[in-house]
Amino acid sequence: MPPARALLTPLLAPLRHYAQALSGPLVVGVSGGADSVALLRALLLVGASPVVAHLDHQLRPESAADAEWVAALCRDLGVPCELGRAPVARVAEQRGWTTEEAARRLRYDFLARVARQRGLKLILTAHTRNDQAETVLWQVLRGEAVLSGIAPVRGALRRPWLGVSRGQITAALDAWQQTWREDASNADTSYTRNWLRAEVMPPMRTRFPGLDERLSRLARHQAEDDAVLSDLAGRFTLHTPRRGQSQALLRRLVRRDLVAAGLTFHAAHLDALASALSRGVTHHLSLPAGRDISVIGGPFPRLELPRSDSDPAHDWLRPEFAFPPDWTLRRRQAGDRIRLSAGERKLSDVLTDLRVPRAERDRLWLLAGPAGVQWLGIQPPVWALGAREQVDGPPLSGPEADHYFMGEALRLAEAAARAGEVPVGALVVRGTEVIASAANRSRELGDMTRHAELEALRQAAQVAGPYLTGFTLYVTLEPCPMCLGAALEARLGRLVYGASNPRAGALGGVSDLLAHAWGHPLSVTPGVRAAQAARLLKAAFAEFRAAAP
Repeated sequence: MPPARALLTPLLAPLRHYAQALSGPLVVGVSGGADSVALLRALLLVGASPVVAHLDHQLRPESAADAEWVAALCRDLGVPCELGRAPVARVAEQRGWTTEEAARRLRYDFLARVARQRGLKLILTAHTRNDQAETVLWQVLRGEAVLSGIAPVRGALRRPWLGVSRGQITAALDAWQQTWREDASNADTSYTRNWLRAEVMPPMRTRFPGLDERLSRLARHQAEDDAVLSDLAGRFTLHTPRRGQSQALLRRLVRRDLVAAGLTFHAAHLDALASALSRGVTHHLSLPAGRDISVIGGPFPRLELPRSDSDPAHDWLRPEFAFPPDWTLRRRQAGDRIRLSAGERKLSDVLTDLRVPRAERDRLWLLAGPAGVQWLGIQPPVWALGAREQVDGPPLSGPEADHYFMGEALRLAEAAARAGEVPVGALVVRGTEVIASAANRSRELGDMTRHAELEALRQAAQVAGPYLTGFTLYVTLEPCPMCLGAALEARLGRLVYGASNPRAGALGGVSDLLAHAWGHPLSVTPGVRAAQAARLLKAAFAEFRAAAP
């Protein structure tokens, strides 16, 4: 007697999309257990064309018999079947994985391989609402950052039965008079999932009826929230300030970078790194497998990912300028010293004060002369007392050039401060040539549009024409929307700014307008000599307040 419609509807409704006419043939993972056998039978009922894939994990004496049982079922149903074998225990030992992790990875690799060999684009597995609830509880116990459970879609993989209970499945199998194979290892509670299933979930269900549905709903809501927050974090550009941002966004930003780098981490690592970014402080920690990672603090804190020892060098600065013939470019040596404004110091002490990670100190570049270290290739670079005056002309390019030209803009800002203006200075540079320079003149002219960067852009247009694609604008303060709009209209190639602008900043100080597409790609470098620019602004506004009646 066929099962009642009410019994089958919850199972068949999520599968209608996979009918042959809609999705074509697909791969379905069938272990021989109740869930996967029911999925195979249900797919055939909705008119799908499944190819069965079964992997023998070789963990139990009877696993080969399970594979033969699945093959026989497929012959009876007229379904193609691909069988595979994998020494899961040996692979787990060789790679340092748990048995559960090795089994999962090898199983999904096998499903993907079958799909690829058959030229199929979809893979279905029979995870249920019970599996989802167990996974969420396991994530709680592990302290995961997001309790999103099992994803319904991941690449080519689909899990259409995450809303179906195991009770609904076994009821349908009984009505079909369909047998299945029981995996004896499911009774082994040394495996965490089996322990949760056998010993933890049953008493919880007794006390909290509907537990599985509630945990599944929690997973769905968490996944939806995570998708929205991850999308917002994904809109961060390289110049978007991290300091003061929401911890929820920064955790997702850090997670994205760590995943992209192939690093293993836990929720506590995300908390620590996101907190350091938000506060703008330097923080070092070790991830699993001994990988060291750092947040480099300051006005524009950044995450510094670990480098492999095979890398030729860290991205420490190299001198992009002609230096005196008696200076030598090299790495640090024992006994190195540098003379600064406060006196001569050991280089090792200076690097400690600058919070340069110990693992990186032998990789940074420096210039040394007869009087000791003259230049340190960190960001920003450090010059020995009187060393900069021995270098002719501006640097050719790179961060050293940014440091130099921002210094010129700061001199303009200082002059504006002495004239009673808001201290902002700007330069437009082509190569090493300053095309235009200006300071803020809003108070002098009684015109609040006479910002330094607008003045410099106007001057540059008069010299070079309306479009400034090959030019760089240096300005000591993050531009407002008006000035950023002018830079975009002029098709400026690059913008470098100093201090953030919490009152009107258009590059993250208030909002990041470049998170939207404007038709012209503008490269932005923030935070160059930011501390100097911020001190100058703070002092000027203190004077303005003191002079106010």
